[in-house]
Amino acid sequence: MELAEKRSFMEVIDRTQAVIEFKTDGTILKANDNFLSALGYDLDEIVGHHHSMFVDPEYVKTESYAAFWKDLAAGEFFTDQFPRVTKSGDEIWIQATYAPVLAADGTVDYVIKLATDVTQRRKDTEDIANGLAAMASGDLAHHVQVSSIEDLSVLGSSLNQAMKQLSQAMDTVKSVSVAVSSTAHEINGSTSDLSNRTETQAATLEQTAAALEELTATVRSAAEGAKLVEDIVANATAAAKGSNLVVQDAIVAMDQIQGSSDKISRIISVIDDISFQTNLLALNAGVEAARAGDAGRGFAVVASEVRALAQRSTEAAGEIKQLISESSTHVSQGVDLVGKAGVELNAIIENVGNISGHVSNIARGAQEQSITLEEINTGVSQLDAVTQQNAAMVEETTAASQILANDAANLAQQVDKFNTQAGNVVKMPSAAASGGTHRYDRVAFGT
Repeated sequence: MELAEKRSFMEVIDRTQAVIEFKTDGTILKANDNFLSALGYDLDEIVGHHHSMFVDPEYVKTESYAAFWKDLAAGEFFTDQFPRVTKSGDEIWIQATYAPVLAADGTVDYVIKLATDVTQRRKDTEDIANGLAAMASGDLAHHVQVSSIEDLSVLGSSLNQAMKQLSQAMDTVKSVSVAVSSTAHEINGSTSDLSNRTETQAATLEQTAAALEELTATVRSAAEGAKLVEDIVANATAAAKGSNLVVQDAIVAMDQIQGSSDKISRIISVIDDISFQTNLLALNAGVEAARAGDAGRGFAVVASEVRALAQRSTEAAGEIKQLISESSTHVSQGVDLVGKAGVELNAIIENVGNISGHVSNIARGAQEQSITLEEINTGVSQLDAVTQQNAAMVEETTAASQILANDAANLAQQVDKFNTQAGNVVKMPSAAASGGTHRYDRVAFGT
């Protein structure tokens, strides 16, 4: 019963696995149909030959290959994936277990290998690995051929999808990096222009502040001068008002003089009348003296003298009357002139008052302008300080924008290394075509 079970077990292995048996030195004893079909040989072509006929000739020369058979002869076993060469020279990969078969005394009688062809899995796995390598190198346009093996098909599809999404994302990053680079250069240019304009503005504002300070001093001096003019005009107004009083007194005095002249005229008229009467009396006295003859001769002389005196008094009174008349005329003219002077002086006083009001307004305006200019001067000084600070900040911003432009350009260069052209489905090279003997290193592949 136990023998039948063992025979059934061996039949299952023979149907499902590639089986080959070797002597402990590697000489081939026999192989089943699965093995012969996988390697492309007939049984009589391999029996009696060495295992090395299935191995890369270069690897056969290595110490690792010699140690491999030495260890098998010592009773060790190995399970790994191994590359093998078919009769036609093609490379296949097998998942194999080399196991020594022990004799009754415990020594190794022969070596049996159970293997499965994993060439397609290996190639599909290398396709995926090479796809990942292409991704790592920046080739996002590379797609792998999806494997017919279910688990590798999931990996291949996921890798292609990742490539596609990463390619789209990288296209976006490229566009953004180009836009960022362009914007950064524009910002750099704008901040450079702004820096130059800010420096010019700062210099101009500094000059403006100095000029405004001088203007403030000038307006302050003008305000003080306007105040002095206001005081002078006030004094002139007071003096004009005093002069007006003097003119009024002069008018009164002129009126009094005219009154006195009128009185003198009346007195002169009385004197003139007296002279006329005296002249008449003298004339009558002369007539009576003539009638008296010699007796009246002396009286006639006196009468003649009195008549002459009366005549001269009349003439003098006439001259005085004429002078008084002329004086009265002059006094009247003087009164008129003084009156006109009073009117003009009142007009002057009124005009001086208006001037005083305007000067007062100018003085107040100048004072207010002085205060306003001082406030403006303070504001401009503060603005000058802020502008100087802004100029320093603009210089820092210019430096930062230059760094940003450089970083953006560097980003664009780095991103440009990625190939994102869609539609390139490239078949990865096989392990055999990749060349080299490292795949036969026991550390990586066993043997």
